[in-house]
Amino acid sequence: MTTEAVSMPAAVLPVETGNTTRRLWSFAFYAALTIGAIIWIAPVYLLVSTAFKSSLDFSTNGALSLPSRIEWGNFAKAWDAGIKTYFFNSLGLTLIKVPIGVLIEAMAAFALSQMNLPRSRLIFGIFLIGLIVPIQMTLVPLTIVLRNLGLIDSLFGLFWIYLGFGLPFGILVLRGFMKAIPRELVEAAFMDGCTWFGVFWRIVLPLSKPAVVSLLIFDGVATWNEFILAQIFLRANTNRTLPLGVVNFQTEYATAYELLAAAQCITIAPLIIVYLVFQRHFVDGLSGSVKS
Repeated sequence: MTTEAVSMPAAVLPVETGNTTRRLWSFAFYAALTIGAIIWIAPVYLLVSTAFKSSLDFSTNGALSLPSRIEWGNFAKAWDAGIKTYFFNSLGLTLIKVPIGVLIEAMAAFALSQMNLPRSRLIFGIFLIGLIVPIQMTLVPLTIVLRNLGLIDSLFGLFWIYLGFGLPFGILVLRGFMKAIPRELVEAAFMDGCTWFGVFWRIVLPLSKPAVVSLLIFDGVATWNEFILAQIFLRANTNRTLPLGVVNFQTEYATAYELLAAAQCITIAPLIIVYLVFQRHFVDGLSGSVKS
């Protein structure tokens, strides 16, 4: 009886020690997540709070303080100071380029995955070369081509460049997703009298909706944020896209921090809205293409 009473604490001790260790690791894990979240959200807080401050409020109370009064006029001033032109240039370019690009990528991916084209693997490999070649290596040839076509300093010329650079990644994503579609569905559609275009438009494209939506988001964000090519090929202030225009805006209003912050908020607001609305499709589409 005495031996059992003495041995019981020794049996319980390892379990209690293990629970304590797990609690310590759990605490450390969530503490690290909290610190990471603070580090991530701090620049966002500084940007948004500065955008709603007056210049006097910013200079008096500093960047870390909350706005003493909400200054909605900062956004109107930044908009009228030139952001409006840059915004609509980027908006028009994105709304035209992205749907057209994704449609072309979807048709190419359908042909490479479902139509049994001869040498389809070779064609797909040629497309993938576009993911390997750095943009910097293409600047001189593109400059020569656009100059000969009279498309330097033109949003129309920039449209074709964006379209070409977006094709390889889009075909890679959509081809992987479309290859997972059962071949029996395609054969059944042919038995019902569908043409190849009917199979693409009525069967394969609707089933590929998650990948298409995710690609629309990804390509839209990339087009909206693109800077290097716009800086090289656009000259006139009226043709500048939003990322390039904001850099010019920062030069003109270098000390007007509230206007700079408001301009940046206008720049990122459409991207945040798109992600919040379509985030489920974005995750589903990319996960489906990776699994296939």
